[in-house]
Amino acid sequence: MKLTKFLMGAFIGSILLSACSDDDHFTEEVNEPLGAYDNGFLVLNEGGTGTVTYISEDLQTSEQAIYQAVNSGDDIGAYAQSIFFDDDLAYIISNGSNLITVVNRYTFELVGIVDSGLNVPRYGVVENGKAYVTNQADFSTNEDDYVAVINLQSLEVEQTVVIGDAVEFIEEEDGLLYIQNATYGTGNHISVFNPTTNQVENTLTTADQLNSFEIEDGIIYALSANSIQRYNINSLEMISAVDFSFGTQENPLSAANLDIEDDQIYFTVSNSVYTMGINAEEAPEDAVLTYNSNSAYGVMYGFEVEDNRIYIADGGDFASDSFVEVYDLQGNLLNNITVGVGPNGFYFND
Repeated sequence: MKLTKFLMGAFIGSILLSACSDDDHFTEEVNEPLGAYDNGFLVLNEGGTGTVTYISEDLQTSEQAIYQAVNSGDDIGAYAQSIFFDDDLAYIISNGSNLITVVNRYTFELVGIVDSGLNVPRYGVVENGKAYVTNQADFSTNEDDYVAVINLQSLEVEQTVVIGDAVEFIEEEDGLLYIQNATYGTGNHISVFNPTTNQVENTLTTADQLNSFEIEDGIIYALSANSIQRYNINSLEMISAVDFSFGTQENPLSAANLDIEDDQIYFTVSNSVYTMGINAEEAPEDAVLTYNSNSAYGVMYGFEVEDNRIYIADGGDFASDSFVEVYDLQGNLLNNITVGVGPNGFYFND
């Protein structure tokens, strides 16, 4: 926040005029912090009971379990899944407790809680004053997966819309919501959801084993285990595709964790990061970086590229504190930082 102070007044002015011309202006800009946790980023730790770690932008300061510290030992529930923002508010989803905890994203003071109408909530987005949160419900079937429509004034679920397919990541683009209908290595659809009518109005079919997608400049980029596809967002027709072949025939490796930053596509394969131009026609051959992990199930458990840095979270053993690593875009390690149990995502408070 920038605060501008105008030094005016007859007495002060008379002193200043003795040394300066009438055309001089005296303005002082002061950077006022928004709270203890701005100018840095948040790491969400899945845990048994979830926590949030704050790390400063210069990577020199970190603070663990900031919600508990600010709110007298209260917690955000079991198995923290994701965070989504709306202006100065952060909505923390914990799917083990069917809970969304709402805090000021810069101070982490509690604002409110959504504690009904949720059933294994996953990811959320805000559009037109309401939150839309994907819910997986009964794990034995995808037919009951739904979107919870949440009134942000009352923090009540005012409607649930069954999608009829798996639901996972959700993105807003030009007033429409795009919902990934693929989880845990299976699925090949993205639903186009109209929040005005609360109905699915179209469905995009992608390659098998869809695991993540991004929308940039009118194009949907869909990353599957063995390819990345580009689709026109209006017609949903495929523009192009690039096939991958990582690992060996006996031990093929899948691509995951799509992220697009500054016209570059980033994704992960096992414990390595790869990048390619946004319009590249061939798969990259060499990794930007490879990091060391002893985790059985948490390799690249969180991944993000932001402001010329690559962020990696390792799940560790899911029983004790783990770590995140931050690299520059050339793959040089900038810092390794201890965080909580099962870190799974990065959220930037800049």
